[in-house]
Amino acid sequence: MAKVKLIEFKKIPSTNDYLKANYEKLTSFTFVRTDYQTQGRGQFDRKWASSNGRNLLMSFLMKDIPINQMNNIKEWVKSAIFATLGSLGLDVYFKEPNDVFCHDKKLCGILIETKGSGQKFEYVIVGIGLNVNQFLFHKFKATSVFLETKKIHNVRKIMSKFMANLLESYF
Repeated sequence: MAKVKLIEFKKIPSTNDYLKANYEKLTSFTFVRTDYQTQGRGQFDRKWASSNGRNLLMSFLMKDIPINQMNNIKEWVKSAIFATLGSLGLDVYFKEPNDVFCHDKKLCGILIETKGSGQKFEYVIVGIGLNVNQFLFHKFKATSVFLETKKIHNVRKIMSKFMANLLESYF
């Protein structure tokens, strides 16, 4: 099993950006979690809006990954998210390129960023934005675990369950 490191912040611009700026001194399976991102984003630099402390905002780093593993990484992350949300009683589905939906509303986004050339990525950074306890989504067709289950959830417990599902199924 991979050795895991978790770095936590109250507030940072972006968990993905933190890993990109610091990847050279970090090891694979370094996870970064924050209560709030001031510059959170999704695919195509779309803004990821999130209420402070209510959602799972995290990224993790993998280093020296063969380029031909990219599709496996996406499927692996999706499987861990589905297992985590399924354990909470949610029926979810994936919408390409990177979104998890529940009842036709966005529940989670995945952002994968890479650096590399040749046969290997120097790094692969996977960002996860999961709406856990947020209940207002201005102008967005979104939902949260809270809205779907009618219960407040412990974000850290969901994070731990996701990390366990991810690491148990590491390919």
